[in-house]
Amino acid sequence: MKIRRSVMAAVLLLFAAAFVYGHGMDAEAASRYTIYVNRKTNIVNVVDAKSGKVVRAMYCSTGRNYSTIRGTYTTVSKMRWHALYGGVYGQYCMRIHGPYLFHSVPYYRTSKNQLETKEYNKLGTQASDGCIRLAVVDAKWLYDNCGVGTKVVIGDTRKLQKPDRKKLKISTASRTGWDPTDPDPANPYYPKLKLKKSASTKLAYGSKASKKFLKKLIKVTSRTTSTADLLENVKVRGKVDTAKPGKYKVTYTVTDPKTLLTKSLKVTFTVKKNVLAAE
Repeated sequence: MKIRRSVMAAVLLLFAAAFVYGHGMDAEAASRYTIYVNRKTNIVNVVDAKSGKVVRAMYCSTGRNYSTIRGTYTTVSKMRWHALYGGVYGQYCMRIHGPYLFHSVPYYRTSKNQLETKEYNKLGTQASDGCIRLAVVDAKWLYDNCGVGTKVVIGDTRKLQKPDRKKLKISTASRTGWDPTDPDPANPYYPKLKLKKSASTKLAYGSKASKKFLKKLIKVTSRTTSTADLLENVKVRGKVDTAKPGKYKVTYTVTDPKTLLTKSLKVTFTVKKNVLAAE
């Protein structure tokens, strides 16, 4: 009996420690940022509570006819998916007060390819029944980085910083689709990155293999962004020394500036002395 009581006491202590630790971590996350919302401009700013600097700016959709609540609140809960008014659902939900939430643009079902496409194109304008809608990339950021208890200030007069990312319009030919910013690997909006058909992974000994040259060997495409704009956002990590035979690993990474989705491609280049340089 004594052994059993000792074991139970140890288990209770572990649970208590985990509870205190978890709440301590959540309190730290909650005190890290303040979220500001402007109902008139439909912009959200996340501000570092210590430095006062804006760490993230987002477009949102607040309630039509200023139906979103005003005032200062603290978030009270989080839900990965949650039922919304009108028989639809939201991803990455954070409750602000009562029925008012931060959440993604609504979905007809709890399936990522069932987004209301017409509603997505309303981001940056008043469009909801009172909640604050966000693109998935932004709703997820809030969900992941702002703990329960984060301060939220909602009003109409505070001048907020505009997002660097431009508002993105998607096709509404279908009433459903994907949020183009959703980082889910299955999202068809991810940019495509591959070597050109004419490119070779075998490089001539003594030839030029600068990062500028290596960049010319790939092809990038996207459903939302031009090839020229994508190429400006390609980074090449690794180098090839054509003065020394061997195998060289290079990683290409492209981030679509409109969706913030990132794709990477790893390529191994081979340098041999018997490979002739192209004239």
